Amino acid sequence: MKKIYAFSLIAFVAVIALILGGILMILSSESDFGDGNIAVINLDDMIVSKTEDSGLFGEIQPDVNDYINLLEEAENNDNIDAMILRINSPGGEVIASEKLARKIKEVSEKKTVVAYIETLGASGSYMAAASTDYIVAEKHSIVGSIGVRMDIVHYYGLMEKLGVNATVIKAGEYKDIGSPYRPMTPEEKAYLEKMINETYLDFVKWVAENRNMTLNETLKVADGKIYSGSDAQKVGLVDEVGTEEDAINAAARLANISSPKTVEYNPADFLGLFGVVYNLGYGIGKGFGETMNMAEKFKSYNLYY
Repeated sequence: MKKIYAFSLIAFVAVIALILGGILMILSSESDFGDGNIAVINLDDMIVSKTEDSGLFGEIQPDVNDYINLLEEAENNDNIDAMILRINSPGGEVIASEKLARKIKEVSEKKTVVAYIETLGASGSYMAAASTDYIVAEKHSIVGSIGVRMDIVHYYGLMEKLGVNATVIKAGEYKDIGSPYRPMTPEEKAYLEKMINETYLDFVKWVAENRNMTLNETLKVADGKIYSGSDAQKVGLVDEVGTEEDAINAAARLANISSPKTVEYNPADFLGLFGVVYNLGYGIGKGFGETMNMAEKFKSYNLYY
């Protein structure tokens, strides 16, 4: 009975949020980003397919689809002649990073896109930067970390000490590969390494193609090492060491803009008041109805750039 009440409350809050959001969206101007001819898109934090809700009054954390929507908004805006991707990100999930890189590449074929690595442009976020027409990095920013990793946590030793046993009934030899309940076999490790190496080679090929480098040149710098912005320029991963103003000037030069004027494109602006109200309603409902599922929350493995 309590569950029925909880779900009813969640549904009620969600409906109210949608109604209020619709009204507010009608009253507000849609996609009003202000005047400007160079869109600045902030790529912050981890690149993920879906972010976890940040709570009732928490900050909205964008996922890869939010960034793609912003790129499409700027691409379709006739007033925007160029874009700057301001990067402060350690990378993220493989699939999410690849989706973002492909979209940036697609947009760059229509409008000028310049990457500005402010503090951190590593792994998947460097893949995004490599997809642009030109990369400007701060002298002491961190660039590179080209590689792939899979994190697998084993806690069978702790379970044994606590006297806890787990029985896994499976069909398929590799169905529980990466299980935290037991050691990994050599065959399983070799299988996962093959998968990671294939993903890594695709990453290297992407950088080589988009940075006009040979595969061998790229492999020499794609060993997971991080570089300062100035060192990254020396090895071909960055075009220019400079500031955000330098990035704006580069975008203006490449797009033949005589009087550059930037305008910020932020996920919260794109969502509008509807998105804010919806997030509020979802946060309330989640606070009432959520139960912790450890098997779902704790994932044994995932691929990351």
